[in-house]
Amino acid sequence: MSGRPSITRREALALALGTIATTAATTTAATVAGAQEAVTAPTEAPPVPKLGEELTPFGAIRAGNRTRAIPAWTGGLTRAPRGYVPGRPSPNPYIEDGRWFTVGPNDVERYKIRLSAGLQALLAKHPDSFEVPVFPCRRSAAAPQAVYDASLENAGRAALGNNGLVLTGARVGVPFPIPANGVQAMWNHLLRWRGTSLTRTGQTILPSATGALDSRLYREDVAFPYAAGEESGRPLLYRRTTLMPKEQEGSVLLAQATLNPIQSGFRAWFRQGERGRVVPAPDFLYDTPDPATDGIATADMLDMFSGPLDRFDFTLVSRREMYVPYNAYRLNTAGLAPSEFMWYGHPNPQFLRYELHRVWIVDARLKPNFQHALPDRTYYLDEDSWQIVMAEHYNGKGELLRYAEAHNVAHWQVPAFLPAVEFVHDLTTDRYVARGIDNLQRPPIFDKPLKPEEFTPESLVRRGRRG
Repeated sequence: MSGRPSITRREALALALGTIATTAATTTAATVAGAQEAVTAPTEAPPVPKLGEELTPFGAIRAGNRTRAIPAWTGGLTRAPRGYVPGRPSPNPYIEDGRWFTVGPNDVERYKIRLSAGLQALLAKHPDSFEVPVFPCRRSAAAPQAVYDASLENAGRAALGNNGLVLTGARVGVPFPIPANGVQAMWNHLLRWRGTSLTRTGQTILPSATGALDSRLYREDVAFPYAAGEESGRPLLYRRTTLMPKEQEGSVLLAQATLNPIQSGFRAWFRQGERGRVVPAPDFLYDTPDPATDGIATADMLDMFSGPLDRFDFTLVSRREMYVPYNAYRLNTAGLAPSEFMWYGHPNPQFLRYELHRVWIVDARLKPNFQHALPDRTYYLDEDSWQIVMAEHYNGKGELLRYAEAHNVAHWQVPAFLPAVEFVHDLTTDRYVARGIDNLQRPPIFDKPLKPEEFTPESLVRRGRRG
């Protein structure tokens, strides 16, 4: 079933503005235009919550909510789940949780305040097959104590310059645990803790109307110099190598992020096949279609959002309690074949898990004199990890065209919290793409030493000659 989403961008933002939580930790200086009319200012300012006390070191509200549907944060998942066997994939730590309730197409009005515009669109688009299974909230996101300590220190030393494009003073942890604006919140996502390095092999899959699954296999090697405490100015080094299909085997995309695009910008290179010529790929940015997804996702949708922050004005709208994808252990079950949960149009909801969590909402609007195929966005950032868990992408008319979700799991042994699978839905068709599926692969490897020279164009030349 095709059609327009059941909620417009204007309506979605009105919901966010009209439901700003009353907790002092949720109040920020930034609002979108007209917010002053939508929200009445308190007559007396509440006391400012203290980072590391009322707030966690990442700036999340430590306490549970009024109804206790969201529990207090107690440090996240940092111990092996029951039944864990060394050398084997980690079992589901919440396997005994029963489904709390289900939100179907007929329940949207009742739960509208908790549903993103993207989830409402999926429910409207697939009324006979899609639903939102809601489970108990488990605040499993965790990080090492050294990262928490660095985040507390960053709160007093991190700074932004050049209209938010240049970050200085931050090290290792979240740069802005108490964000004052949307740019700071987005920097928190870009620099969130994921270990010092990550190597994983995963499938990118596009289901077709015939039931066939177009599958591609990639290996991703990612180094996080910022998280390792290095002052290279390159917070992320990324390499994506094609393993399948055979005709594309050995093709490599290489990217280098930056903390200071004024001094040293984002860089990317591409090599076609094992022995292809290495060419600069400066256009793998912004709304360039990502060929790995057949153009369903754009380059800046990688990792839910990546790349420079220069083309958008980011506004911090509110912190809100919403149903979001979380603790996707069933979806990430070892040995579970993609054919068992990848339906045409959307994944099988029996394998999905949504929970009630607090999320920061960031509104992104294209700056004047810039171009982008999807000029308006809404991002939902998990308060416990700063991971973007949902993202909506609109055209210039305010029509919702793409909706993305990150279904995350907590890797207790690091500890770190990151996506097991990312879905990007094209709401103008029945097409969607899933990437990062590693159920049939070895678990991700964290903190493996990766040298900076492994992420240079020269390394691709050497690899090609040896291949």
